[in-house]
Amino acid sequence: MASQLVDDAIAQVSALAEVLESVGAARYAEFFARLEGDLRHASDAGDIRDAVHRGLAMYGGMNTFNDFVLMDGNTPDIANNRRIDALRTAVYDSLLRLA
Repeated sequence: MASQLVDDAIAQVSALAEVLESVGAARYAEFFARLEGDLRHASDAGDIRDAVHRGLAMYGGMNTFNDFVLMDGNTPDIANNRRIDALRTAVYDSLLRLA
């Protein structure tokens, strides 16, 4: 069961990193790519817990990943923001299940 939860989290985090990279959000893409690697190469429950806590920290407080809005000039990029928002929620939920 735990292995499946980790695999699900890895898949969600990977998908989010790919979308963020494709839209030019390099800082966030790099963070989530590193998080994917940390989850993928975790050797024990402590490593998983540490990675999960780092991932969840991106969602708390002001000026965090929750506040990210992709802009196209002065206009929000609605289509890509919807994709990012769906994955942002999926990643948060999958990390929370591991916490």
